[in-house]
Amino acid sequence: MTTGTRTQNPSGPEKQETRQQHVIDKLRTWASNGTIDPRKKLSESGLAEALGVSRTPIRHALAVLVEEGVLQRVGARGYRVRAYKVADVIEAIELRSMIEGYAAKKIASEGPSPTLLAELKGCLREGDDIFENGGFDDPVNEERYAAMNLRFHTLIIEAAGGNLLHQLTSLFDRVPFGAPDSIRFDNITRKERAQHLHYAHWQHHHMVSALIARDGARAESLFREHGEGVKISLGISKGLFAIDGSRILPIFDLDSPAGHINGLMQDDSED
Repeated sequence: MTTGTRTQNPSGPEKQETRQQHVIDKLRTWASNGTIDPRKKLSESGLAEALGVSRTPIRHALAVLVEEGVLQRVGARGYRVRAYKVADVIEAIELRSMIEGYAAKKIASEGPSPTLLAELKGCLREGDDIFENGGFDDPVNEERYAAMNLRFHTLIIEAAGGNLLHQLTSLFDRVPFGAPDSIRFDNITRKERAQHLHYAHWQHHHMVSALIARDGARAESLFREHGEGVKISLGISKGLFAIDGSRILPIFDLDSPAGHINGLMQDDSED
C-alpha cells in the first residue's frame, strides 16, 4: 500500500496522471459491467461530458481501452463496447475461478499469514455489515459490496504471489463481468439479488475457514463454485432464478439470430 503526502495530494504531472488513470478505470468499469449500452456508439465529446473532463484524457483512455480489447473502433471517430460471445464470458469466469482456486490452495498449504487473515476478516466484517440492517426485501448497497468483493479476491491473488497470476487475472478482468467488482444481474427481483449476494458472501466465510484449517482442496472447490454464481447472476447458467433472456449486456449468444446482442439487433449502419 502506498502512503505519504504526495500520493494523498498529487499535484502537477502526478495529479494529471492520477486523473488520467481515473478516466481509464471508470470507462473500463462502465464497459465491463453493462453501464454503457453495447449497442450505442460512443463519442469523445459525449464521454467527456459524462465524466466532466476535457477530450484529451478521454482520447487517451479510448486508445488504451481499444488496445486492451475493451472497446472497438466504429467508423472514423466512434467507439463501441466490444461484445463477447457468451462462451467467452463463461470461459473467462471459469478460468479466473480456477486460478483463484489454485491460489487459495497454495495459500492453504502454506498457511495464511496473520496479516492476510486480518485483511480477509476485515472484508468479512464489511460484508456482514452490508447485510446486517435489512432482510432480503431491502436493497443491497451493490457498489459497496463490489468494492469489498474486489478487495477480497485481490488479496487472494496477491497473497499467492507470482507475476503470472496477476497477469492472467488482469487479462480476464478485461472480459465483461470477469472482474470481482463487476456486480451485474439479469432480470431478477431485488429480493433475489439480495439472496444471491448474501449467499456469495457466506461462501467468503467458508473460504476463509478453509484457509485457516489449511484445507486446500475445500478452498479450491469453494472458489470454483463461487464462479458458478457469477454465471447464474448473468443469466448464462441455470440457477434458482427464472431468467427471461432480456439482459442488455456486452455479450451475445451464437444460438440467437446473427448480429444480435442479447436478443437485440446491433446497429452497424454507422460502421
